[in-house]
Amino acid sequence: MATEMASGVRVGLVGTSGWAEFVYLQTLRDCTDGRVVAIAGRNDERRNELAENYAIARTFTDWHEMIRSGEIDAVIVATPDELHHEIVLAAAAAGLAVMCEKPLAMNPIHSAEMLKAVVERNLINTVMFTWRHQPAARYFKQLIDEGTIGTPIASDFQFLMGYARDSQYHWRLDAEHGTGSLGDLGVHLIDFAQWVLSPIIAVSASLHNAYDRVKSDGSPVEPTNDSAIMSVSFEDGSHGVLTSSLVTELGDRFLVFRASVTGTEGTLEYELVAEGAAKGTRVHSSRAGEPVQHLEVPTELRGGMPADDLWGHLASQQLGAREFVANVRHGVQTGPDFVDGHRAQLVIDAAFESHRAGRRVAI
Repeated sequence: MATEMASGVRVGLVGTSGWAEFVYLQTLRDCTDGRVVAIAGRNDERRNELAENYAIARTFTDWHEMIRSGEIDAVIVATPDELHHEIVLAAAAAGLAVMCEKPLAMNPIHSAEMLKAVVERNLINTVMFTWRHQPAARYFKQLIDEGTIGTPIASDFQFLMGYARDSQYHWRLDAEHGTGSLGDLGVHLIDFAQWVLSPIIAVSASLHNAYDRVKSDGSPVEPTNDSAIMSVSFEDGSHGVLTSSLVTELGDRFLVFRASVTGTEGTLEYELVAEGAAKGTRVHSSRAGEPVQHLEVPTELRGGMPADDLWGHLASQQLGAREFVANVRHGVQTGPDFVDGHRAQLVIDAAFESHRAGRRVAI
């Protein structure tokens, strides 16, 4: 990896969405290891607004110019999925460390090229797999790693939202620009399951579209999937089910993420609810002959944040964008990387193939 930097890392951000602001600009605002010094985006008003609000010195309408400017050490790619490949390859060719939104690419051919580009140049690389950073999620994994439930047997992972419960256009649900619920939510489930257990080695998938969507000009959208169910086999010998849905009615909860792993000694359950009366995260343990136990997340993992604070850890702990910047500054590679991103991409591709061919697909 790169040698340690004496001064802070100069970061360039490509993308001006609300998510780019929330999870990158806000969390890096007071980061001691570096800061965003340049931003690239096509919307002049939005780009300039962010530059003013976050004291970003340089703005670019063309991300190529930002990468060639010599004014940055690292790039964060927070754009629609179809643009990831080109931007990452250009950044790597310029010798810049790269953090990329998920999914890493539109297909595993592109993700393999992106992985090769950063590995060959020995560049720090990160994928923003947001949900594995949750304190309760890290505790859930810690308990499994410690053997609390014995040898894993079966698992169930769910990531549910309802923002696509109509025929409104969403670029993620247009096959030209995204890979549907698999690329939006399913990729998180895939990464989370492989992080908690072991690599997925086979997939049987059923993909579904509940609504016929059209573009702004009235032409039909080439559908992808607004919900997906995957039956998977893991390298550790266990099996599981992964369900991603953008069309699940959740009432006031907005988003629900669940994970359950059963082993030879018991079952662990993790749940995250984003809004409403049930907002927060929970970890439960079930063992034979004992009442179900609610397990408190250790203080050192929460970083002092209350259980219903779902985002404070990204701005207060060395996770996500802050971990990436620290990695670049100190020349180390930790956290979810392009290997994880590519491995998840292989599973997504296998799910598409399984659905088309109507058979189980080995990875």
